[in-house]
Amino acid sequence: MSRKKKDNAKQGTYALCITMGTVLGFGLGVIFDQLLITTLVGAAAGFLAAKRLTS
Repeated sequence: MSRKKKDNAKQGTYALCITMGTVLGFGLGVIFDQLLITTLVGAAAGFLAAKRLTS
């Protein structure tokens, strides 16, 4: 009985990219007066960047 080791590096890359996308989207949202939309777009862009980096 062995446990599968989690891929912490891949998980950390996803967390970092999504967080950076959210922060960037939040900052741009304040500038453009569209906080919710730009924050969601930033998080989605972070997720797609992480997916591209880890594949």
